Amino acid sequence: METKDDIDLLRDAMDRTTDGLPPLPDLAPLAVREGRRRRARSRFAVGAALGVVTAGALGLTLLPQAGPGTTVSAVSTPVAGGAKTSYPPVVVEETPGVPPPDNPEGLSQAERERRAKHQQKMAALLDELLPPKITGIHPVKDRTAEYRITADGETFRMVVSVRPADDLSLRYCANKPKDAPGCEGLRAGPISVTTARVTTQYMYRNSWVELTVYTRKAEEPVTVRHLVDVAKDPRFLELVQDADARPMESKAPPLLLSGSTGAASGKGQRAR
Repeated sequence: METKDDIDLLRDAMDRTTDGLPPLPDLAPLAVREGRRRRARSRFAVGAALGVVTAGALGLTLLPQAGPGTTVSAVSTPVAGGAKTSYPPVVVEETPGVPPPDNPEGLSQAERERRAKHQQKMAALLDELLPPKITGIHPVKDRTAEYRITADGETFRMVVSVRPADDLSLRYCANKPKDAPGCEGLRAGPISVTTARVTTQYMYRNSWVELTVYTRKAEEPVTVRHLVDVAKDPRFLELVQDADARPMESKAPPLLLSGSTGAASGKGQRAR
């Protein structure tokens, strides 16, 4: 059995052996980078294996990589401050076997490309910020606010919306200075967690901002905390600012308020 004297002798010998050696490097940054690389490789492999099966089962059609003459560009687009990544858009058939009309809003080619690039940037940011169990993210063609995310082999509908706010929601800050507390930046609004969806909402200048994941089981693939973490990222605010300055969605319906304090109270529920 080792005695205390034996342990002290061993420790002294180790100290003398390491005298004069440089300190060990900090391995944490290397481990973080390697973990991110492995996560990206894992997502790519799982997405490739499950993409066709999952999309087919839910009436989704993955669009091919865009080329000359295509309507909606799917070229690699950088996230604000991030790496270039491409996320193939999908077409959702509300009635299986009945493709939706192309360009339902009659937008110009330039506007469709602008919205497609916005979706690509948002998808890349979501891919980085959502939990690792999310192994696939695809924008929905011609639906600026909609995405399909994959977790544990199942696909869920996600909405990331920036819509012009109704007049009642804008009234709270209408007569206040632009830098007034509570009227600048993303202002927290209603949060909702049900068996059908997880939602968090914000006000930003002239827009309502919403992040929602629709679920079909008790354990949701994304939690409110995950959605809040997305909203806290400065790159998310950049995308919100652009959508607020040049809206890509129709005006939001009014909130059904549960009191007289208005949207600024964070209470109430959006009419749908």
